[in-house]
Amino acid sequence: MSESDEVTTSCKRGARREEKRAKIVQVAQRHFTEHGFGNTTMSAIAADLGGSKTTLWSYFSSKEDLFAAALDDWIDRVKPVFDVQREGTLQETLNRYGCEFLRQMLSPQIQTLFRLMIAEGQRFPKMGHIFYERAPLRRQKALACYLEWEMAEGNFRKVDGLRASAQFHHLCFYRLFMHSMWGLEPDTSPAAIRSEVEEAVEMFLFGYATGQQHPA
Repeated sequence: MSESDEVTTSCKRGARREEKRAKIVQVAQRHFTEHGFGNTTMSAIAADLGGSKTTLWSYFSSKEDLFAAALDDWIDRVKPVFDVQREGTLQETLNRYGCEFLRQMLSPQIQTLFRLMIAEGQRFPKMGHIFYERAPLRRQKALACYLEWEMAEGNFRKVDGLRASAQFHHLCFYRLFMHSMWGLEPDTSPAAIRSEVEEAVEMFLFGYATGQQHPA
């Protein structure tokens, strides 16, 4: 076999392995959402895939590792913003970021994921830690970095950036998100999202903005 043939064979083998891994993750996601983390077993996933547990273990060393992969795939499909760039004023930047954040929080995928976390997080703290580090904390750190830049520019009070970031996210999403989780069917149109975020941003900046960035 020539060197080029070996490379081609290796690439095909790698592609097949990635396809198999993606299939495992897809099946695992269905099991996690339908049965919860605690009631999902590697044996059931292997049976659903039509293979053996040995094959499954060759891809994922534990149920926690498989859950982390499933979570990463969920997050990748939602495409959350983990890098906040200033475009316009502080208020304009937060309005734009907040609208995108709230729109994503109201998506069916995110709400399904949060229901899973709420149902299982207390019994399985490690699962909650995996989720927090891969999604909420990454978002909070991204916005905190931007807020710290605004602090350095003199546009924002010098406070704990991560704490301020967490407060901003909760101001933006809590009402519409929780009403949606409770089945109250709130208005989640683009206009409603924009109005909700603009009010949250104004309240946030009244507490933290300085100088010309402070709302009139």
